[in-house]
Amino acid sequence: MCLKRVLKYAEGEEWRGYDPYDGLLSPFGNLPLPLYRLVFQQVVKRSPLWTRKILLIPKSHNPKGLALFLWTYSLLKDEAKAKRVYDLLMKHRTELEEGGIAFGYNFNWQSSVFYVPAYTPNVIATSFSVFALREARRAFGWNVDLKDFIPFYESVLNLFRDGNGRLWMSYTPLDRLRIFNASILGAVAYAMAGGDREVLREIADTLAFYQGEDGSWVYGLGNRRMKYVDHIHTAYNLWGLVWASELLKTDRWRKSIVNGFRFYRENLFTPEGIPINRTNRRGHDAHDVAAAIITLKMFGENDHVRRLVKYACSTLVGPGGEVYNGPEDRRVFMRWSVGWMALSLAFPEKHHIKPD
Repeated sequence: MCLKRVLKYAEGEEWRGYDPYDGLLSPFGNLPLPLYRLVFQQVVKRSPLWTRKILLIPKSHNPKGLALFLWTYSLLKDEAKAKRVYDLLMKHRTELEEGGIAFGYNFNWQSSVFYVPAYTPNVIATSFSVFALREARRAFGWNVDLKDFIPFYESVLNLFRDGNGRLWMSYTPLDRLRIFNASILGAVAYAMAGGDREVLREIADTLAFYQGEDGSWVYGLGNRRMKYVDHIHTAYNLWGLVWASELLKTDRWRKSIVNGFRFYRENLFTPEGIPINRTNRRGHDAHDVAAAIITLKMFGENDHVRRLVKYACSTLVGPGGEVYNGPEDRRVFMRWSVGWMALSLAFPEKHHIKPD
């Protein structure tokens, strides 16, 4: 079975590997110059894996990657493996001065907008850990208190309103960027942890308010570099609105979800049903395929799911279970390709909302 091969590979590596964005783990990458760091990181991102050895970049555990594997084993009801990954994940937690815990990436990270030191907690790594731990608690009855995450959302991240009075949640404590997927997934995780559900309602309203007439969302607002529409983050936005609807038991965002899914299905796949990375591109990577499998499962598109799983397992998964980054990119990234593919294959085939 394809999923078993993927997990066997990950287990053989002890869930440790390279990441597309791990360039600044190199001792040569951390000069105090933002442009240098950004260029260095991007060059490494696009380079063959052997260059990481030359640059002294080690294989490592990524907290978000570990959360993906924990979520996967929880869905599969494999408690022994889930416990091993859980122990690794908790070793990488960030203890907050405000109390509680959160998670960040295990490497310094330079974006075009800001710089984030390693283990600075961020909303995506933390929220995916909440999703995974919630599933583990449900699967195994673990005594995991998700309220430990509430101080991060209430006292560390920035909760702010824009000029239209719309509520947002920041990506890190260091920014006030208006990034749709980070804001909605953070609000969902905060609500799952026992936080104020009114925050989730308002942030979901923000997502619906700024949705394009065609059903699309750009990555974010306020910076020209964020004005693109891509596969992964469109999928995240749809997940966030679906989960918000389920948590709050409402059809409030049904129109937004239906329009968003219609745009997603019509504009972010080839005519053959293969994901495309952005609306103005034709390529894709393993993360795009994994996100598509999960999204299509959520919307009950099971025939399309089966075709895409067959494509993924024949094209992207190697004989040893390694997951290649793309059909012509033989690099293997533990979080970006292996972890995401594992979760997508384990994700249940039950739809949450039917598209019109």
